[in-house]
Amino acid sequence: MARRGMALEEFLERSAQEHFELIDGELHPMSPSLAKHSLLIRALFRALDALTATGAQWEAFSETTFVPPEQSAANWLRDSLVPDLALFDKAAFAAWRAQTPDADARPIALIPALVAEVLSPTDRQSDVSRKVQRYLALGVRLIWIIDPQVQQVTVYRHGSNQATLLS
Repeated sequence: MARRGMALEEFLERSAQEHFELIDGELHPMSPSLAKHSLLIRALFRALDALTATGAQWEAFSETTFVPPEQSAANWLRDSLVPDLALFDKAAFAAWRAQTPDADARPIALIPALVAEVLSPTDRQSDVSRKVQRYLALGVRLIWIIDPQVQQVTVYRHGSNQATLLS
């Protein structure tokens, strides 16, 4: 059976040329963001970033790639995800940067505490569900799926079998 995923070096080379995610070893091309989508992400990022600026223990990022630390250490990636928004533990992020000499040239090798995805009209429910399940399997504690079309947020929590719908 062929090994799924790609070497970190190949990932770094390819990601300079194309925009994609690896989800459980499968490559998924990413579509460019449109204006409405980008404006909503920007507004949410500003709100989260303002919270982190008050001395909270979090670092907020927008459309930033993360990989599981154990995959990065093994130089073989099965997962490289690019959530619209992510919150990382500030101390863990600082430690990762201090321990990673080329951190600025790599994806963040930490699991975020929270990710948010803003749905686009072209997103398929099966793809969204698969991504949510992968986030949970990787240890993301809180996932927000934001649907601007119907003005709803679905919240998934690590360790819970139920989603919470907010309107």
